[in-house]
Amino acid sequence: MPFGGGFRREGGFRRNFGPREMTKIKCAECGKEDEVPFKPREGSKVLCKECFMKSKGIAPRQPKKEETEEEKTEKAEESEESEEDMEEETEEEK
Repeated sequence: MPFGGGFRREGGFRRNFGPREMTKIKCAECGKEDEVPFKPREGSKVLCKECFMKSKGIAPRQPKKEETEEEKTEKAEESEESEEDMEEETEEEK
């Protein structure tokens, strides 16, 4: 029996409500047009995604850096060298 002995739900409340209805807005900070997944209340300021994240102090995700051809060949050479070193070590142990 798990600690606590009670009913345990995995994950939490999840329910498929279908596709979200997006509402077009104009950002109160920068003036950019964007879409939000809710209907804003009349008279409330609405921010675009970037301004909202900036106001909360959340840094936007950085896209993964693409490796250049030089970096790929360097990594391949390093792995080949390490494989050769491992083979030499195993031969020495015999």
